[in-house]
Amino acid sequence: MRTKILIITMITSTLFVSNVSIAELGKMDKAEAQATTKFDHIGLAEMYEKEASDMTAKAKVQKELLEEYQRHSEYYGREGQDFQAHHEALLREYTKAAERNAGMAASHRKMAK
Repeated sequence: MRTKILIITMITSTLFVSNVSIAELGKMDKAEAQATTKFDHIGLAEMYEKEASDMTAKAKVQKELLEEYQRHSEYYGREGQDFQAHHEALLREYTKAAERNAGMAASHRKMAK
């Protein structure tokens, strides 16, 4: 059980760190700067909606891990509090990212009209 939790923690940490690379941020900024037509903004809105749904899915995974921890916190020992804090932080960050992306998608949908 402890090994399984460690593996899940390592995988989620890796996904979080590798989620948005500097190159992707540069591409997004460049695409936004070059967006002039209705279709450009629709494409950007779809991209942001996809990112928002990805972040929402990741937040859901973190929430499930936290619920599992709360149901069986006695299995985690001393590392349990670190586990809980880590996944609460990830949940918070994924939720904020999903909200930001949803806001950007709405903004670009508005610009497309």
